[in-house]
Amino acid sequence: MPPPAPLRFRPLQRADFPLLAGWTAAPHVAPWWHDDPELDAVAARYGPAVDGTDPTEVFVVELDGRPVGFVQRYLVDDYPRWAEALGIEAAAGIDYLIGAVELTGVGLGTRLVDTFTSDTLERYPDAACVVVTVAQANRRSWRALEKSGYERVFAGPIDSDDPSDEGPQYVYVRRR
Repeated sequence: MPPPAPLRFRPLQRADFPLLAGWTAAPHVAPWWHDDPELDAVAARYGPAVDGTDPTEVFVVELDGRPVGFVQRYLVDDYPRWAEALGIEAAAGIDYLIGAVELTGVGLGTRLVDTFTSDTLERYPDAACVVVTVAQANRRSWRALEKSGYERVFAGPIDSDDPSDEGPQYVYVRRR
């Protein structure tokens, strides 16, 4: 059997905003990614990161040259309110989605999380761990985290102003 096609993380561009808007509105993503999927809202939310005025790094995930998802990473301490809510020191955070519905449930999520986590730890050598929050009801996502070596460290509500963090959450950590 041939090895799986490599994943590539290319910087998100403004030209990708319609693609990202479509993904966040998709029925398999929208219940977990509560951003407004309207194009103007996507531009307002991700434009500063694309322009380099927000410290979060945003990427399109490509599989064999095809855009299939979105990932972002950041240092938790760059967002003091979030750092306080999580209570995890020296952490990087990631968020991810698979936009191509036909690629869900086939192991891509685990590969994506594992590869991007390793890349994030390399990018941020002072980070002791990578942290991810996930809705408790999003079983596919938290199973991908567990298969990628993440440990569940918290279950419950999180004090956050991000609508995607509403409801019961799990917090997962993968240490170096």
